[in-house]
Amino acid sequence: MKFYVKLIILIVPLILVLAFSRLAYLKNSNGLNEKGVLRVPLLYRIVPIAVFMFCVFISLYILLFQFEDWPYILLMMGAIGLPFLVMFIMCSLWKVEIKDDSFLYRNFFGKKTEYEYNALEYKQHPKGLKWFFYKDGKKVFCMAYYIKNGDALYKRWKKRTR
Repeated sequence: MKFYVKLIILIVPLILVLAFSRLAYLKNSNGLNEKGVLRVPLLYRIVPIAVFMFCVFISLYILLFQFEDWPYILLMMGAIGLPFLVMFIMCSLWKVEIKDDSFLYRNFFGKKTEYEYNALEYKQHPKGLKWFFYKDGKKVFCMAYYIKNGDALYKRWKKRTR
C-alpha cells in the first residue's frame, strides 16, 4: 500500500504540470498569430518546466521519506532542475513582434529593441537553417529555422527594402 501512496505522490503533480502546459498551449499558440508575434516553439517551454517540476517533486519525495543519501540526491536534483528553470524563463521571454516598417525584438533576458527594416542587411545560413540580420556590419538578430513562420520576418524585410 505504501508503494501506491508514493506513486500517487509522484504522478499526480506530473499530471497537473501536463494539464497546465496544455492550457498554456491553448492560450499561446505557436508561431505567427494575428498580431504578428513570433515565439520560441512550445516544446522548448514545456519540456524545461516539466523537468524542473519533476526535480522539485522528486526532491520533496526524498525530503519526506529521507533516503540514506538524501542530501546528495537533493543537490543532484537542484543541479539538474535549476538550469531547466532558467531555460524555461529565457524561452518564455524571447519574442519578435512584426510591424509594418520595423520589428520589436525581446531577447532571452527581456531586453526590448526595435529595428527598422531599412537599416538592416540580410544574410542566410548556407544550409538555410538561420536568417541573420545585420546593422552597420554587426549582427543584431538571428532567426532560427525551428521558429514557426520565421521566414515571415524575412518576407516583410524583403518587401520593405525594395
